[in-house]
Amino acid sequence: MVASFPQAEGRLAQRVCAPLALNHINMNLLTHVVGDCQVLCTEAASGEAAFTLIRARGEAGAAVHFRPGTAIISIFPHGKHPEIIGNFIRSLARARVMIHGLASSPSAISAVVASQKGKAVVRQLFRDFHFSAFQSPEEFFGAQSPPEELVHKVVAEYQEKTIKVYWIVPQSDLDLWGMAVSSTDILAGFADALLELGSLGLKIPFLVAIPASQSEDFILSFSTVGPQTIDERGPQIRHLLQRHLPDLRPVRLIPVAGIFLHGPHFGDRYGIAQTLVESLEKTHITLLALSCTISSISLIIRQRELAAAQLVLGNTFASPIEAAAASARGRV
Repeated sequence: MVASFPQAEGRLAQRVCAPLALNHINMNLLTHVVGDCQVLCTEAASGEAAFTLIRARGEAGAAVHFRPGTAIISIFPHGKHPEIIGNFIRSLARARVMIHGLASSPSAISAVVASQKGKAVVRQLFRDFHFSAFQSPEEFFGAQSPPEELVHKVVAEYQEKTIKVYWIVPQSDLDLWGMAVSSTDILAGFADALLELGSLGLKIPFLVAIPASQSEDFILSFSTVGPQTIDERGPQIRHLLQRHLPDLRPVRLIPVAGIFLHGPHFGDRYGIAQTLVESLEKTHITLLALSCTISSISLIIRQRELAAAQLVLGNTFASPIEAAAASARGRV
């Protein structure tokens, strides 16, 4: 499903997350870029209900597109390495599949593709990567559980008054790049650029691709971090992108910060994205971009709002770090 809300700044919780949470519908994947649109995935059985609920919240100028028969393909761990992300995107381009979205987490990169193209993507990934757990695509396919068994394994009740997470990790001095990409060939060019970014010692802590509203373009948005200062790496990245993608005009926002929430159960429980987004919107913190996949939520905000965001998320979620800090304060 692709939900497009061009005027949705500050309304992601109300328009997308809340109706699904109230109806106990889990999102397996969620991406968002401010001012543009969102991509979300649900279990197949919940797709039509989610589509109806979100469409009912739409206003003039909003559009919601329902795409049944999709699959999420992820590889991990990637350790934020541009080379791995680039090779993953290159594999998608070589498989000649249309992607309906890309999402990232600190450990994984995920693509939304048509279910019928899933095997072609997996076969291409086995040509481009080595997977220690499986020797061949056939071995991988043979180890997969039937879909209904997977659904039963991940269903969980959302009962905690305070949601427990493993870690809430902030990261400052990031940049946020954005560009429109219009074809598989250009996507392959972006993959080549990512491969070179790795040679500069850079890492990619955040990346999403979202179909742009009312066009066939994709909005690619990503952040970088590295040994260079934020001012030093900007010209390097721009030069590299324009060399591989000469017709594109990338834009860059600085300084921004990232906050990464690590599990558990973000990938299989309803209402957690709603709690996070609503807490930020209530405190008027601008969510510039968001990616939720593989049990982690990654968000990009303006750096000047990092301290406020850490405070509100620390009060909203229970993590070992917050518990330790509270205990330390109690001993002082």
